Amino acid sequence: MRYLWLFAAVLLPTTLAFADETPGRHTHDGFYLRGQLGIGYTRAEAKEVDLAIKGASGSLNLELGYAIINNFIIYGKLFGTSTTNPDIEVGDITIEGDEGDDVASNYAGIGVGVTYYFMPVNLYISGAVVANQLSVTQDGEQEGRTDSGVGLNLGLGKEWWVSDNWAVGIGAEVALGRIRSSENDGDDWDVTSFSLLFTATFN
Repeated sequence: MRYLWLFAAVLLPTTLAFADETPGRHTHDGFYLRGQLGIGYTRAEAKEVDLAIKGASGSLNLELGYAIINNFIIYGKLFGTSTTNPDIEVGDITIEGDEGDDVASNYAGIGVGVTYYFMPVNLYISGAVVANQLSVTQDGEQEGRTDSGVGLNLGLGKEWWVSDNWAVGIGAEVALGRIRSSENDGDDWDVTSFSLLFTATFN
């Protein structure tokens, strides 16, 4: 019997080590899905007419892709930010948004990007090139929108594993956009948006 206990004492640590090395566990490989929800600040500026729309914003990101090698992922990205009752800056004058107006300035885009995880700390950096657009809604109805432009989204974050394949964490992202009108009407915009994000990733 004492030999049986000795055998069990030797075997148990080995068994636990193999369990911890389950294929795919805590590894960034294969199918990738990341959702992000956050708050931040967005400023859209039309320099030719000295006009800016700005304010606190909410943001939503969705990324879907595949790890072509461990920790290196290519993904498609869909994102949007919305600023409710934004302030309007004309020259040196700022007109504060009225909470009773139910107006929103929206900045959205779609594109492709890459992300890389530094393991085992589970820290990531990401970047995406997107086609983007500004729009304004009132009472839930779209009142106007710009032509499409080109933008760049850059992000970083830290995640913690909560299961074999799911991780949650915090992150930050900056979105830079340039929207040029197809007509010579001065409807050209530069957009800067910064967001602090809660992140949930399946990989």
